[in-house]
Amino acid sequence: MLRSARVRRGKVVNTLALDVLDGQIQTIRAVINPDKLGHLGPVADAWAVVRETNQARRPKD
Repeated sequence: MLRSARVRRGKVVNTLALDVLDGQIQTIRAVINPDKLGHLGPVADAWAVVRETNQARRPKD
């Protein structure tokens, strides 16, 4: 099973691959390296996503 996480505007942030045998997860593989994700489509700046998320979580004055 392969799943790509995307953020706003449909850009790829990461990809997870699960090896499943008899209904149980055997192996989890994750890729967040933007150089290796480019073939899936436009790649997001993961650090910018983290900064935006942290800013949104801060209490408003």
